[in-house]
Amino acid sequence: MNTQELQVENFWNQIYSKNTSHFADENDEVLSAALNHFGNIQGKRILDIGCGDGRSSLYFAMKGANVIALDISEVAINNLNEFCKANNINNLQAIKISAFEIGNLGQFDLIFGNLILHHLEPFDDFSSTLRQVITSNGKAFFHENNAFSNLLIWFRNNLVGKYGIPKYGDDDEFPLMPKEVDMLRKHFSIKVEYPELVFFGLISVYLLKGRFHQPLLNLDNYLYKYPKFRKYSYRQYLLLQAQT
Repeated sequence: MNTQELQVENFWNQIYSKNTSHFADENDEVLSAALNHFGNIQGKRILDIGCGDGRSSLYFAMKGANVIALDISEVAINNLNEFCKANNINNLQAIKISAFEIGNLGQFDLIFGNLILHHLEPFDDFSSTLRQVITSNGKAFFHENNAFSNLLIWFRNNLVGKYGIPKYGDDDEFPLMPKEVDMLRKHFSIKVEYPELVFFGLISVYLLKGRFHQPLLNLDNYLYKYPKFRKYSYRQYLLLQAQT
């Protein structure tokens, strides 16, 4: 492991030393959308890439799937395995590996990731590996940020982390770019959904320290009614179906 990889792992180890494993809210919006895409998961083999605090892995396991959860954070993996042992959950195994090593885990019916794709480079290599580990009729679901808006990306590149403007996440991540979605299209049919418009509300979060949050959210909600604005949202769902 090189110095940069070690720094990233240490960053996430610190996060998950405070954010331990726990069950998900049954009405979790992202997990409900994934389940709707997957259909019946009873007995299916699911890979959770970047499992973090384990909520998503536990959600699928409690619905009868056989889950392999992975993360680069040793703390996150230990937390999840200990939680499963304490709660007698036997259909979930957490493993500390990189997303680029999933080719060693066999094939999966379904793959899930929550804000993980934008951490992965070289992305084209990962896209090819992802297709290799999904069965011929398999599906994947990813909740991701979105680099479609040039204005948001300019703001991120030039202002975030400076002038008192907060920065969230590690130094290597970058919002998922449209060209990276196109890399996935080489291997999958893809439907992109925007669960909400997240755009003007970010002004309150990053620039105004929470002030005027509701009016700016109201503006986002209003513009969401018009489909042409939705592609600018910072949030997106990628619904993948393997191509035969």
